[in-house]
Amino acid sequence: MVLTATLALAACGDDGADAGGGGGGDTGGALTVGYISGASLAPAFVAEDLGCYSEQGLDVTFEPINNPADAIAFLSQRKIDAYVGSPSAGMFNQVARGATLKLVASLGSVNVPGDEPAPSGLYGGKDVATVEDLRGKRVASLGTVGTATSFLLGKALAEGGLTFADVEVVPLSVADMGEALRNGGVAAALLIAPYTQQAVDGGYAKELVDSKIAYGEETTSAVMYGPTLLEQDRDTGVAYLKAVACAAGRMTGDWRKDPEIVAPLAKFMKVPEETISGGGLYAFDPTLAINAGTLTSMQEMFHDTEGTLTYEETLGADKLVDDQIRLDAIDAS
Repeated sequence: MVLTATLALAACGDDGADAGGGGGGDTGGALTVGYISGASLAPAFVAEDLGCYSEQGLDVTFEPINNPADAIAFLSQRKIDAYVGSPSAGMFNQVARGATLKLVASLGSVNVPGDEPAPSGLYGGKDVATVEDLRGKRVASLGTVGTATSFLLGKALAEGGLTFADVEVVPLSVADMGEALRNGGVAAALLIAPYTQQAVDGGYAKELVDSKIAYGEETTSAVMYGPTLLEQDRDTGVAYLKAVACAAGRMTGDWRKDPEIVAPLAKFMKVPEETISGGGLYAFDPTLAINAGTLTSMQEMFHDTEGTLTYEETLGADKLVDDQIRLDAIDAS
């Protein structure tokens, strides 16, 4: 596995749906995977150290992506083969225009058992006590309205009777949200693990809503493929999901107690091991099953925000999901 610098590629025009150039044909097991950093995506990040990638004959290069909208362009242009992140309005709009983009797997969920707190959620700064206090204030999200993070933010705001129209959504990278909360640049932020634990340990933010209640059964962490793995080399697409499922199978319990998970995940995410072992717990389903209901809920919310979606009729799962690749991977495993 190779981890490179952030993609310095221009996402031009209207996401360059299915632009030529790039790969095509058999990848030979060499994959370029774009990703957003977050513990909810952990199986993809630790699969190398667990031997899951090598078992499938894969050579994976990871490319960090700061703006989720860029990932859609890079997939369509074949500059990356897969994206480990979340669905978004950008994906929905491009699929509505005919782009070859599909979700193929889901990853981490906040639906952890018992009294375990949710690993992500809406966190307020020192001067914010309730969601209602955010009216008219700046709230950080990974990307603008239309990202999966903004969808979760919308669900959390609704717990206090607010909508996107009641706050100023400020797009920030997850790594920058802590400092913005600390210095008062934003009043609140939609944080994900391990940054939630850093905020609590640092004493500069607190959880405003119970995310397990606010999110319900929604699952936004996912793996997305573009034309290379959907059309030219589906066998490698199956192999990649087999590897991710292999890693997810090691993370069905409290994986924070497993040093073979914690050490490589902390190294990949560039945080102390204690931040992972003492941080939020995501639940992982080794079948990688996709919650199609979340895709409908996201579109319904974004349709209510003018200019976010460029089409009118909600796209069905058949347009957004290729479940056969996942089924082939799980059956083969």
